Amino acid sequence: MLKVEMLSTGDEVLHGQIVDTNAAWLADFFFHQGLPLSRRNTVGDNLDDLVTILRERSQHADVLIVNGGLGPTSDDLSAFAAATAKGEGLVLQKRWNAISTNVDE
Repeated sequence: MLKVEMLSTGDEVLHGQIVDTNAAWLADFFFHQGLPLSRRNTVGDNLDDLVTILRERSQHADVLIVNGGLGPTSDDLSAFAAATAKGEGLVLQKRWNAISTNVDE
C-alpha cells in the first residue's frame, strides 16, 4: 500500500488562527479512496523549516501532499521550498500569467 502523508503549511494554521478544514477534507477523501494518511504535519511560513520537512518526509512517504502555501502572496513559500529541497530552480510558465489573470477577474 502506498504511504501517503500530508503537510499543511502556514503560520495561521500552525498558530490556530484558522481551522485546517482542507486537511480534514483531504484526509477523509483519501481514506475513502483506500489511501489512508499515515502522517499529517503542519509547518509555519519559514523557508528553512519547510525545506527540512519536505526533505525528511519525502524520504519516508510514497506520496507527500502539500496543503497550503501555493498562492500569490509573499508568504506562500511551498513551491520555492519544494524546488530548494530538490535542488532545482523554479521556472515561470508564461501561460500561467494568462490563467491567473483570468482567475483574478
